[in-house]
Amino acid sequence: MFLNELNQNEGIAFMKLVEELSNVDNAFAKEEKELYNDYLEELGIKEDEIKKSNLDYASLKNSSERKRNIVYFELVGLALIDGEYDEKEVEFLEKIGSELNIKRNKKIAFANYFFNFLDVYGFSVVDADSKIDLLKEQAEKLLS
Repeated sequence: MFLNELNQNEGIAFMKLVEELSNVDNAFAKEEKELYNDYLEELGIKEDEIKKSNLDYASLKNSSERKRNIVYFELVGLALIDGEYDEKEVEFLEKIGSELNIKRNKKIAFANYFFNFLDVYGFSVVDADSKIDLLKEQAEKLLS
């Protein structure tokens, strides 16, 4: 949703985190793979660019607070996409959140956003556009 704000190097570093998080529970779920492909498309990055790069998440430490929040926000969404929030995923997110200096209140707000999103996702097709717009507005506020 907000990944287009990342530059090429930030995008590659983010995708490396996505790979790590997706495999931390030793199961790259179908939903995670689909989201992985969506991320590549949104970032305009090819998979071979990620494999060739030696960037890691440490390169994100010098990014703006907003960009670090975007990275963490998207990782939380990825962790929850398969409907399970494994202990290894929680530990991984805690480590990354600490490394990227994500404030505790933001971590909680991001998790709550996605839990609320899952509740709202059952909306009818008639309400789809307004609900999606509302969710985007709420996400934008969280990232500020």
